[in-house]
Amino acid sequence: MACGMGFPFNSDLTLIAASVLAALGYFQLKILMILAWLAILGGDSVAFFVALKWGKQLLRIRPFSWLFTPEKIAVGENYLNTRGTKFLFIVRFLPLIRTVLFFAAGCLRVKPRTFYLMNGTASAIYVPLLMGISYYTSENIDEVISVLKHFQFGLLIALVAVGLFLYFKRSRAKSA
Repeated sequence: MACGMGFPFNSDLTLIAASVLAALGYFQLKILMILAWLAILGGDSVAFFVALKWGKQLLRIRPFSWLFTPEKIAVGENYLNTRGTKFLFIVRFLPLIRTVLFFAAGCLRVKPRTFYLMNGTASAIYVPLLMGISYYTSENIDEVISVLKHFQFGLLIALVAVGLFLYFKRSRAKSA
């Protein structure tokens, strides 16, 4: 839960460690999965609802106000509330920036129902998958962690590349 609120440690490693301990007989995997899913949603909810309540006020303070003009905020709100469900789903699978992106979704007034539907669904896939793989491969957990890191960073790099491509494409279209 603390990871979703922005504390500086990796929730994936916590899930993997809990799964390995379950494989060693210290915990029951199914109960851990449920608790992990609830904790993840709880932590993400804190970031989201803090931003929903006070995010607009924060965006009016420098240096944020220089970066996020009212026009840019309106465009972001419109996008996330009309086509942003895929974005919220994908965020769960991105390392390092989840909390910031859920905070941004709150600032941009994403509907709580949309937030919970997308994040809850993605977490319902992510948690059992990560914990199940870790549980059943606990003897080779170093390899699992290595593959997970490569996958997450590869996904992050691909999304950044797509974002930059779309940004430059839009910039070129405006200048033409």
